Amino acid sequence: MKLKICCLILIVFLLSSCKKEDKTFSIPVNYTADAVMQVYEQTREDTYNLSIISRDNNYSIKTTSGNQTWNTAYLSGGRCVLSNDKFPDGSVTIENFKTEKYLVQDIDLSKFQNTVDGLSEEIIYWDGTFRHVLRFSSENLLPDTIFIYKNDDLVKTIKYENIKVEE
Repeated sequence: MKLKICCLILIVFLLSSCKKEDKTFSIPVNYTADAVMQVYEQTREDTYNLSIISRDNNYSIKTTSGNQTWNTAYLSGGRCVLSNDKFPDGSVTIENFKTEKYLVQDIDLSKFQNTVDGLSEEIIYWDGTFRHVLRFSSENLLPDTIFIYKNDDLVKTIKYENIKVEE
């Protein structure tokens, strides 16, 4: 009788361990997200609400600060489309926009993909000037917060309120 119970427990244990999923943190390529970005300066702190759409390294970012909202689309080929909610009929398209990589660098998650083979709860990316620290959510295994440091001083924080991965 004891042998049957031991065998049954062993079988249940083996079956339950076979069904265990190996959950890993992931860095999405195509996603939508709402985030709060805080920028820290010596004498003040600014907060911006961001709505981010990322599709194959093209970004659309809606930035809200106080009573203004800016919509910016960074498109392949160096194009940028900029509009303000106070002037909905007027938008500007800039061709050959060379500073795009600096403007999306903070929210571009792809920079973390080549830093390590396996993803851990925290990934650090160093660009020579800034140290970007990405922390993942233990609940959904997606990016949670990016801390950006310059000379060990925290200069920016991007906290993802929600993030939805799309195929």
